Amino acid sequence: METKTFNPVLVILIALFLTDMYSVQAQKKQTETTNKTIKTNEKKPEKIVQDLLKAFNLGAANVLELFDEKAIIEYPYAHSLGTPSLLNKTQYGNYLKGALANMPDIAFSQVKSYVSQNHIIWAEFHGEVIIPSTNQLYQQDYVACIKLKKGKIIHYKEYWNPMAISAMGSHKEVNKMFNDKPKK
Repeated sequence: METKTFNPVLVILIALFLTDMYSVQAQKKQTETTNKTIKTNEKKPEKIVQDLLKAFNLGAANVLELFDEKAIIEYPYAHSLGTPSLLNKTQYGNYLKGALANMPDIAFSQVKSYVSQNHIIWAEFHGEVIIPSTNQLYQQDYVACIKLKKGKIIHYKEYWNPMAISAMGSHKEVNKMFNDKPKK
């Protein structure tokens, strides 16, 4: 009668296979748990961006509802036009009253959103509108970085082409439209 012995290499390979299989299953379960947590506690990035773009056509108050009380809003290229480039929520509300009144029914398209880190969304979108005061077509491609805190926007940084603003009129008219002074 022959005695069979275990091949040590085969035993090691089986152990490695089982360890790897259990590790993959544990990672999959952790990913599923993490995704469930995100889905129940946070809106999807596309929804946050869509809500913001929709609010731009509903008025300043609707936009501001999406922002935290301590929110900071940045337009890095705005200083080249002589308009504010860093605003708090109150200043942003005043800014929006002038901006949105001069961009009624802006149409957004080509909307894409990406989550880059926990609570940070990058968005790309295209906007078009006829400016009432000039009857010119304003077209702009935007890139925005949106940082969230408890479901509200705490930091909004929007990049756009300052040259496209010429459709809105002279430098003086643009300054009047996009200032952060209280509007009556």
